[in-house]
Amino acid sequence: MLKAVPHIVNRAGKGIRRAGCKEIEKTIPAFMAGDLDCEELSAFLAHVEHCSSCREELTIQFLVERGMKRLEEGDTFHLARELDTVLSARKRELVNYRRIRLTAYAFETAAFILAGVCAVMAVLILR
Repeated sequence: MLKAVPHIVNRAGKGIRRAGCKEIEKTIPAFMAGDLDCEELSAFLAHVEHCSSCREELTIQFLVERGMKRLEEGDTFHLARELDTVLSARKRELVNYRRIRLTAYAFETAAFILAGVCAVMAVLILR
C-alpha cells in the first residue's frame, strides 16, 4: 500500500481516477519506485495514457532519473523505449494481479457453495 501519497484518495473515497493532473504528477515518483497499489496503479496508468501533459511530465521525470544514472554508469540507452517498457510491464503486473484476484474470488465462491451443499446434505441426513 502506498502511504507516502495519501492525497490519491479523494473525499468521496474514489481513487486517482478522479484526481486531477496535479495529483497524478505528485504520484509519478511513487510510480517509478513501484510503490503504487493495484487500484492506484490502474488509475495512474489510465490517466497517463490519455493525458498528454501528464505523460510528458512522466517522461521528463523518467528521463532525469534514469538518464542521470545511465550517464554516471557510462551506458548507452534509449530512455523513451525504456519508459514504454516500464509502462508495459506495469500493465502486465496489473492484469496478472486482476487474474489472481478473480481466481481467488472464484475459489471463495466455490467454497461457499460447497459449504452450503454440505450443510443441506447434513440436514437431510440427520432427519
